[in-house]
Amino acid sequence: MKEPIILKAKNFDDMEDIAEKFIENGYKIMSSDSEHIIAKKRNFGTIYIHILLLLLILFVVSYNSLVLYILCMVYIGYFVFNLFKNSKIVLITTETVDEKGKPVKFNNIEDIDYS
Repeated sequence: MKEPIILKAKNFDDMEDIAEKFIENGYKIMSSDSEHIIAKKRNFGTIYIHILLLLLILFVVSYNSLVLYILCMVYIGYFVFNLFKNSKIVLITTETVDEKGKPVKFNNIEDIDYS
């Protein structure tokens, strides 16, 4: 999975303001409390690849052939790879140290791409 984006907020209201920008761009809130908000945007891959692979599976490859099984495995692999490796996670927090007492390295909010 991609490394999460970690953003610092001054207080809970600031966390909600920052999270609102991500929600407007398709992120879903996964967890929220007074000290953090975790948002995630799932990536399922390119629609053109999905259409191409589905058309090949449905109309080109003959039923019950080895090529069909291989193509289905490629399609499943493509979907799973994008879902688990290319999805984006954002952590917005008021805390400055992690559970081990080490300082948290924050991303610069000006450098964030909300898409």
